[in-house]
Amino acid sequence: MALFGKRPKKRKEPPIYLLMDSNSRLLARGLRKDSGDENELDIKLIEGDPYTLRDVGIVQTVPQDKSLPPQMARVIACRGGLVSLEPMRELGSEVRRNFRVPVVFDSFVYFRVGGRAELRSVDLSCGGIAFRSTAALAVGSVYQVVVPITSEGPLLLFVQVLRVHLEPTGGNFYACKFVGMIDDEEAMLREAVFAIQIGTVKPKY
Repeated sequence: MALFGKRPKKRKEPPIYLLMDSNSRLLARGLRKDSGDENELDIKLIEGDPYTLRDVGIVQTVPQDKSLPPQMARVIACRGGLVSLEPMRELGSEVRRNFRVPVVFDSFVYFRVGGRAELRSVDLSCGGIAFRSTAALAVGSVYQVVVPITSEGPLLLFVQVLRVHLEPTGGNFYACKFVGMIDDEEAMLREAVFAIQIGTVKPKY
């Protein structure tokens, strides 16, 4: 079986891939093209610099389609905006959950016993959120946070506080993970994170 998985069935639009370095820093995005070789992945870049990919050498490939596996791959050729990749190994599903994107929005955190406080986001991933707030939240406790940037409207999600940092200028910085998400919520959040990722790359060629 090809390491990149079975070829996707014919669809109206080719699947979109994000290409990232080993630190999950977004380098480029593009559309999967038919290479004629099940053990090779060709990506036609929409945004990003093919020469940066060539210099990095080893990249993480993360398809937007959840049915296709993320992979570690070697860059074997760059021809204009077309990048050819050789699969090395599959990556776990945590790749999608863990890569974070900087994003700023104003929202609210809700307390379990009633009441709410304002927050301003710092970054977002499929697995969690970081934000600043004047609220006093306890490490290990669970609250609800509104994520207002999905295509289907605001999401009200449960979060557990992992870390808190008291800032000298006032307020607190919180790092939280999402808990108890259902599949539809996860899919909406993943779509939003991908949309933010895609918007951060600018073409250089």
